[in-house]
Amino acid sequence: MKPDPAAARVEHLQGLLLPLTPRQVCDHLRLNWWAAAQLHKTGLLSFDPATTEKLDERQELELRFLGALVAAGCDHAMLTRLLAGLEKPYCYRPDRLYYDWPSQSWALLPKAPEEPDPDQTLGDWLSALAEDADLATLQDIQERVAATIAATAKRSAGEQKPPP
Repeated sequence: MKPDPAAARVEHLQGLLLPLTPRQVCDHLRLNWWAAAQLHKTGLLSFDPATTEKLDERQELELRFLGALVAAGCDHAMLTRLLAGLEKPYCYRPDRLYYDWPSQSWALLPKAPEEPDPDQTLGDWLSALAEDADLATLQDIQERVAATIAATAKRSAGEQKPPP
């Protein structure tokens, strides 16, 4: 089952420390002010940018989401087609959503794999080497670790000397 794009929506408002004006967001997107007003007039944008002084988090995301599509060249017909599978208001996080052209639908971006824990990785590797009785590799690791410790200790001792 494909994850629902609605998971990329912002449902709960988080107070913004420095809320932006609609014009500031439009300037950032290089979106024509008239085009932003048209988004509201045609019912795509849930608020009127001309009468909204400061944007809350959902309004800003909505304007950024729709505005980026318009600034990229989508006309009203294309917007209507692209947005068909999404719920209004279009307050989606663009960093969590993409348009899948082959399926002609919005989809969640896959989560990036977590960085492996170096301690766990080393432990697993050492356990596998011990299980395989690979003494040569274990001894090589031991020698390299001992050399690294000695070099680090020498460097640290040199840094601790008082200046002449």
